[in-house]
Amino acid sequence: MIKNIAMKKLFTTCLLVLCATIVLPSCQHDEPEGIKPVEERSILLLSGIGEIYDVDGKVTTTLPSCQAVSQIIVDGNDYFVSGSSSKDRVGYWKNGKWNTLHIDFIDDVEHWTAGIGKWDYYIFLLDYPNVLKNSGIFRLKDSENFIAANHGISVSEGKCYVVGSDLVEEPVEARVPVVYHEHKGEYVSQRLILPKGVTHGDAWSVYAYDRDHVIVGGNAGREPAIWVDNVLHILHRGFGVDNAFEDIPNGIVTAIVRIDGHTFAAGHEYYEPEKKIATVWRDGVPEQVLR
Repeated sequence: MIKNIAMKKLFTTCLLVLCATIVLPSCQHDEPEGIKPVEERSILLLSGIGEIYDVDGKVTTTLPSCQAVSQIIVDGNDYFVSGSSSKDRVGYWKNGKWNTLHIDFIDDVEHWTAGIGKWDYYIFLLDYPNVLKNSGIFRLKDSENFIAANHGISVSEGKCYVVGSDLVEEPVEARVPVVYHEHKGEYVSQRLILPKGVTHGDAWSVYAYDRDHVIVGGNAGREPAIWVDNVLHILHRGFGVDNAFEDIPNGIVTAIVRIDGHTFAAGHEYYEPEKKIATVWRDGVPEQVLR
């Protein structure tokens, strides 16, 4: 049941960001020498079913055997995509070509990849309930109620972080944001801070840098938020409009990137009770980019 919820959330989120995924470097400090300056890089837009568009909205590539995608990263001139393939194998797409990972799993479980990261020649895949590091298998500890985030994995200098939400019953039945990191051969979780009196939230994205630093994007209660090294920052909503649905956040952060010391958080907020607007927060200041 929990896995079905997680897969549903994964696929639904991809559809919500159908043509809004701007491909930026997943770990700027991890990039090889000679990479193009930011202003000279191409912008790719990725749909939830594996269609890659250019900035003019033209389909340039369709990922083969793709059922759903979860995350895209770039490394130099290469791009990598995680998701589920009709080949019923664990793997990823590199520059549009499918690559199968040949791993001997102990558990007979259904495989799907909810995120991808890269460091040096290592590929990291979030394949619930494990993190795969090339052919290595690292267990997510106490992950029975874990729901993986979209853009839910990031690697910096070989250190991998995974984010998502845990379903908890105390103090009330709710989802709470968590971040995992590797410790002695398995991944252990830490619950992220919520404001006093707030009992629920979600982690939707993560960005790691300088090895030991991590930024998580999501929502705390109904407000868009980021956690910088577990310090909570509630993001200002430019319109300040509450939506018409009490169980849906007024704003969320679905992607994070850090460039030249600036933090960019992409997501949405509401400008009318039932109408959303895409928003980018630059160092916490909102800019509405699509209406």
